[in-house]
Amino acid sequence: MSLVYKAACPEDTQRVLALRERVRRAMRLPPAAWHCPDRIPEDQMTGPLPVRKALAIRLKLSHMPSDLWKGQLFAGSMTLESPRVHAEWGFPDYLTDREREQAARRGLSIRSVFGHIVPDYERLLRKGLCGIRADAEAQLGGADRRETAFLNSVIIAVDAVMDYAARLALRCEREAQCCPRPERAAELQRMAANLRQAPADPARTFWQALQSVWLLHMVFHSTMNGNALGRLDQYVWPYLEGDLEAGRIDYATAAELVSCFCLKFNERAKATEDQLPESREPEELDFEKRTRHDTSSQVGTRRDSIDATNHWLQNIVIGGLAPDGADSTNPLTFLLLEAYRRNRMTNPLLTVRVHRESPAELLRAACEALKEGGGMPAVFNDETLVPALERLGIAECDARDYTNDGCWEVIIPGRTDFKFQRLSLMLCLEWALNRGRGRRDGSVRGLRTPDPRQMTSFGEVWYAFVRQLDHMVRRVTRRVVQSLDERSTVAPVPLLSALLDGPIEKRRDMTAGGAKYTTFGMLAESAAHAIDSLTAIKSVVFDEGAATMAELCDALEADFCGHGRLRAKLLAAPKYGNADQRADAMGRRVIDAFTECVRRHATRYETRARFPCGVGTFSWYIGIGEGLGASPDGRREGEPVSSNFSPALGRDVEGIPAAILSYGAMPHRELPAGGPLDMRIQKRLVEREDGTDRMAALIRAFVDSGGSMMTLTVTDTEELRAAQREPENYESLRVRMGGWCAYFTMLSREQQEHHIRRQEASP
Repeated sequence: MSLVYKAACPEDTQRVLALRERVRRAMRLPPAAWHCPDRIPEDQMTGPLPVRKALAIRLKLSHMPSDLWKGQLFAGSMTLESPRVHAEWGFPDYLTDREREQAARRGLSIRSVFGHIVPDYERLLRKGLCGIRADAEAQLGGADRRETAFLNSVIIAVDAVMDYAARLALRCEREAQCCPRPERAAELQRMAANLRQAPADPARTFWQALQSVWLLHMVFHSTMNGNALGRLDQYVWPYLEGDLEAGRIDYATAAELVSCFCLKFNERAKATEDQLPESREPEELDFEKRTRHDTSSQVGTRRDSIDATNHWLQNIVIGGLAPDGADSTNPLTFLLLEAYRRNRMTNPLLTVRVHRESPAELLRAACEALKEGGGMPAVFNDETLVPALERLGIAECDARDYTNDGCWEVIIPGRTDFKFQRLSLMLCLEWALNRGRGRRDGSVRGLRTPDPRQMTSFGEVWYAFVRQLDHMVRRVTRRVVQSLDERSTVAPVPLLSALLDGPIEKRRDMTAGGAKYTTFGMLAESAAHAIDSLTAIKSVVFDEGAATMAELCDALEADFCGHGRLRAKLLAAPKYGNADQRADAMGRRVIDAFTECVRRHATRYETRARFPCGVGTFSWYIGIGEGLGASPDGRREGEPVSSNFSPALGRDVEGIPAAILSYGAMPHRELPAGGPLDMRIQKRLVEREDGTDRMAALIRAFVDSGGSMMTLTVTDTEELRAAQREPENYESLRVRMGGWCAYFTMLSREQQEHHIRRQEASP
């Protein structure tokens, strides 16, 4: 495998080096004006809504620029180099005034497109859009009016993409004709020929396969559908393998194509002055505007939205088991890893799937990429996630083919309609300890459970917590099912439906239940703090008798002011992340309670949707903490919570191995949606070859421990502080943000300081 790895990763070409530098320069340019049509023509407004949505897609694509980035080997751009036109912005309206008003009353609009889906790119490459169009046409016979409208919308949408591809091909041909360099003129002619073949027809070569995937990806993102790419090294490898065997390509050319392909995902990145922390205006907290239907404690969105400027759910998953159970690692796996390592950019995101038989060379290559910083690739454990998906009712071959949705939530590519919601475990505990009332704003959103001051056993505390949790889960599952098909009445997705298993065959849009699997992730928020808080209550109040429940409530209400001694005892209680049996046992109990609540309420709706459980905060851990009062684990009011399923900040004092053991001790096979353990490693610990060996051994231990997902961010506190002082010298410094990565210097000051505190707390 080492020889294959070396052959597959030659040095960067001058083209790649130049493109990489120009992409970085373009990021700093201010955007130029670009006008997207406001709405489809009035004479088209009388048709069925799905057809109007498809016509809006066609109108947008007809106005998309055909400009080429100089020297690029792939056509189609959402953002131009100069002038800096962001053509991904905007989408034509296609609703009547009445439809718009009705949608608004339900909290919907034409932008109610959730994304977070992985299209069936294997089908695209195998059949081409003409073949998919023919499938839709074949279903028209015997279709009723609603089915006909959907099928016609598919036909219009795929035709629009083919028209756009033809326009790009014509642009390549014209540039070739006036190009003074014969070598570049020949490349442009090849690019035109690629576009004439795919995506309309099946891809025949590696270059065509990558072009076809990129074109559909950029079309989705330009039409409000932020989707991921899934297992690229699986569905594109056969084309590279065929080219290599036929002598049409060598590894050096393949590597250049992969690098150019990966750079396309960064063309629209922004690093303009308005994103700098000193340019930000403070955001006042408004507790009346909590996010996610009052099930999350998160408040405030402006900071997080700006921080996420360069996050678009562009995740690629590599490695792992094939549907037949064999290891699927191939040379393209290494090409993608190496392109990510060398580019040192935030996109595309990268996740590597591993299992007990994963090749050693794959782990070493992943570690070399991780040592560059940014927390990519994330590491997913097939040994845990595949059985978890099977327990959810997913067929084994589909479960082995899993991918993620653009951050880390697990879905089945090309077969899944997916959404999710975060449910705050700490909010439920806060309600249980305050009779259904939030501490920060005094609002009553939970059940009126008994007075916690009168509780005389941990069982009473636990029962109140579980009642609040059950109430929240019941509300969410009921609302989800009641609104399951609402998007189809406002924001259908005909193009995405064309590239999924199910919709054309069922003659129904994905948003109307057309996909093979409909899943809704139920993600537990602030899990580590709930575990630690319940452990502290049991240990300090009831096992040790060091305080009464009344004294605890007084301390929480006072944010521990005047209660330093009690806070010290709570902080000293066992904590998740230290391989402590008491905290880990409470962790299993908490997660079991959550998953059992979901299972109980989801069972009645099992014919409509599956509700996979997970644990997550994504990058919103600061806003989540801002909405919570003081907690019994010793956390102060408004302080951030830990990311995803990681130990609370500074509480994992026994080091990374102990954190992995605690995490692995949780019931992950009940968490098919996932829940990452986000860890930090000091650079000095992974330097040189022996550092890579240690990282690879750590990943092997993680797989054996039974965990499901882990991220490793390699950096130093000194480097982060230096980046604050001299941001111009650290433009490529990246940090992990819960489900993606960001340029450190472009983050808010709050996020920067939080990352520094996390790094200071790491071993």
